Amino acid sequence: MSAQRAATTRLEPGHHSIDRAIPRKRADAWLLDWSIRLHNGRLVKKRSQGATKGEVRQRAKVTAAELLASGGGTWKTTSSLSEYLEQVSRPAIENAPPRPNSRARYRTVLGQLAGDCSEHEHADSLKGHSINSGTRFRALEACLQEIAELHGAESAKQARTVLSKYVLQQLNRDEVIHGNPLLGMSIDLKTNAKPNPVVRGGQALTKDQYYSVLDYLLAIDPAVGQTQPSRGRWSLSDRIAKRRNAIDLTLLQATTGLRVSEANSMTWGRHVETDDDGTLHVVVTEDISKTHRERRVPVLDDRVAERLLIRQNAALSQTAHVIGSPADATTVWDRRNCTSAVAELYIELAQALDIKLLVTSRTHVWRATLNSMLLNQVPEVIRAAFFGHDPAVNRTSYTDLTDTSSMVAAARRLRAV
Repeated sequence: MSAQRAATTRLEPGHHSIDRAIPRKRADAWLLDWSIRLHNGRLVKKRSQGATKGEVRQRAKVTAAELLASGGGTWKTTSSLSEYLEQVSRPAIENAPPRPNSRARYRTVLGQLAGDCSEHEHADSLKGHSINSGTRFRALEACLQEIAELHGAESAKQARTVLSKYVLQQLNRDEVIHGNPLLGMSIDLKTNAKPNPVVRGGQALTKDQYYSVLDYLLAIDPAVGQTQPSRGRWSLSDRIAKRRNAIDLTLLQATTGLRVSEANSMTWGRHVETDDDGTLHVVVTEDISKTHRERRVPVLDDRVAERLLIRQNAALSQTAHVIGSPADATTVWDRRNCTSAVAELYIELAQALDIKLLVTSRTHVWRATLNSMLLNQVPEVIRAAFFGHDPAVNRTSYTDLTDTSSMVAAARRLRAV
C-alpha cells in the first residue's frame, strides 16, 4: 500500500498547507513539512516539530499566524519589543531629518519608553513586552502616563510622538502590526503629571563674579586631580578630555550666551568663523537654533577666543564638533554625561569662588548675566537677537542685526574697567 500524499493544489495568498500536510515520525518526535503563501504572494516552506501529531500541527499554525502578521520578515508579534526599539527605532531616529536638538530629545524619551532611565524605575515601560503585548493600547497608555508622572507632561507628549513615528509606524512598515493603536485616542497626561520645573538662570552673576569665573576656568589644568581608573571602559585620557570639555563648554557659553544644545551641536567647519580683525564668531545656524533663526555671535573675551582657536587647531577635521564627545569629537556629547560633568564643575565653582548662585543655576545663567551686564551698553533689540530670543516681529524684521561690533566693544570696555 503506497504512502498517502498531501494535496498539491496551489495555495492562495494568506493560506497554508498545515491541515493537508501529513506528519511523519522521527525518533521521539513528529515532523511536519508545510508551506504558506504570504499576502504578498511569496511562498515560504517551513518545518515544525512536536511530541504528538496534534502538537506539531498546533505549533505550525502559531508560526503561520506570526508569518502572516509579520509579512514574513525578521520580526514577529512574539519578538521582543525592547529589541525592536534598539535595532529599528533607534537607528530610525538617528537617520531621520529632525534637527539635532530634537534628535537628542527623542533619544532620551526612547530610553524612557524602553525603561532605560538613570533617574527612575519605570514599572510600566515597554521593557519585557513582546511586540504583540507592548503595542496594545492599554500598555501604551500606561507607559505614557508613567512618563508624565515621572518626567512631566511635555516628556510624555514627546514620547507619544516617538511611539507613533519611530515605533508603531516602523512596525507597520515591517508588516508586523496593522494600524496605529494610538490614532484618535485621547490619553490624560496632565492629571498626575510631574509639575514643570522652575526655570533656573533668571538670576545673574555680578560683573566681579563673572570675571572671577572666567579667570578660574582659564587657569585650570584639566589633567590635575585626574587619576587612572582602576577598571571600566574609560581611560585616564578620557577623564581628562571630559574635564576639558566641561571647562571649554562653560567658557564658550559664558562668552557667547549660547544654549547648551546649540553649543554641543556646532562643528568647526560650519559654525566657527574668524573676521579679518581677528574676532572669533560662532554661527548658530537655523537647524541648531532653538528659535529656528540663524544668528552670528562673537566670542566676547579674547582669552576664550584664543583657547578655542587652539582647540580648533588640534581638531582632527573640520567636521569634528567644537565640544564633541570626550572620546570621539566627531560625535555629539551624550546629553546625560554632559549634564553630569557640567554640574560637577558648577558645584566646584560655587565652592571655590563662594558664588552660591552656581549651586543651583546651570548654563542658562550666562544668558542672564551677559544680558544684565550689557543692559546699558547695547540696545535691547540687538541683545535679544544676540541671545537668540524670540522678540517681536518689528524688532527682528526691521533692524540691522548683522553688525555685532558694539557687543565686542562693550564687552572689552567692561573688562577694562
